[in-house]
Amino acid sequence: MRVLQFGKYAFAGKGGIERHVEVLSRGLAAAGVDVTVLVYDSSGGLQRGEIDGVRIEPIRVRLHLGSQAIASGLRHRVLELAEQAPFDIVHQHWPDPGAHWAATRMAGDAVQVATWHSDIVRQRVRGSLYRAFARRFMRSPDALICPTGLRMCGEQGQFIAPQALRRFIPFGLETEAFELTPALHDEALAIRRQLGGRKVVFALGRHVYYKSFDALIRAMVGLDGVLCLGGEGPLTPQLRKLAQALRAPVVFAGPIPETQLPAYFHASDVFCLSSAQSAETFGFVQAEAMASGKPVVNTWLHNGVNELAPDGLCACTVPAGDVAALACAIRRLFDDEALAARLGARGRERVQEFFTVKRMVADTVALYSELLERRRQMKA
Repeated sequence: MRVLQFGKYAFAGKGGIERHVEVLSRGLAAAGVDVTVLVYDSSGGLQRGEIDGVRIEPIRVRLHLGSQAIASGLRHRVLELAEQAPFDIVHQHWPDPGAHWAATRMAGDAVQVATWHSDIVRQRVRGSLYRAFARRFMRSPDALICPTGLRMCGEQGQFIAPQALRRFIPFGLETEAFELTPALHDEALAIRRQLGGRKVVFALGRHVYYKSFDALIRAMVGLDGVLCLGGEGPLTPQLRKLAQALRAPVVFAGPIPETQLPAYFHASDVFCLSSAQSAETFGFVQAEAMASGKPVVNTWLHNGVNELAPDGLCACTVPAGDVAALACAIRRLFDDEALAARLGARGRERVQEFFTVKRMVADTVALYSELLERRRQMKA
């Protein structure tokens, strides 16, 4: 089975879509699937090669329109690869209008699959243009994978792919990396010492508007603990100024290498997902915190964020953007160690049962096989 994945900045960038594509592609390759991933390359320095059995095909990006990469050579390279050896499955990851265009203009009869990650939210005009353009010029996928059952896909996904084409496959996590070993325990203790031995709230993500890290920084004022904020982004300077102005107990950890993330989760007492916009559709960093046995404070977004980490089961959920409620939930978990331990243990069990890479890969391969069999029967 030959699969082509459109991976945005996978194996080079560390956004949510990219991390998912990497984990899925590695899992598929380990299961014996022939996987090629097309990745955007803004630097021009990426080389074709193979990582863990996955072939990487970089496509030079010349400019960006908003957050959308414009890669003029994308469709040409797709056609070249398909001519060399036809693909059985072409798998897109939305939102990525450029990939949608290139994938659905391919010649041949490859099965088209897409995973819906989120709508185009902030660029409302561009989102409307994409929806109109897709309806007229782009075909629907043969299946649309949605990682959450609470809200199977967003407005744009519903418009492009009808209900009958949608399939629920939760995202998966390699839980083994978060098992507490003696070495990981020592790393976590070292981080806690660097943070002054205080109670630790950990938060992680790109410093962009919908993460609402400003609200989390405000919530830390007056709390007997410290916020360790990982990641960086366009709002990093403003967040630093805010923390300094409020004298909030915040340590900016910057980009954290993948190999060090488990230590940061285990060094924390609470993980907080403060996002206040529906652009946050799943918040998979919650799963990493849960796999580490940590309680979660999240916000009510009525989507996959709350399905992954339900209120009262493994999370304390508060209204989005409510600074006082964030502070109250964090203080509650700081003060009630029994509650924190109970939520953490239940979260770990939930991830190990429902959100593993093994399950995600098996369900994805089963879907691929089902669609290919259906295609063969239609031809017979």
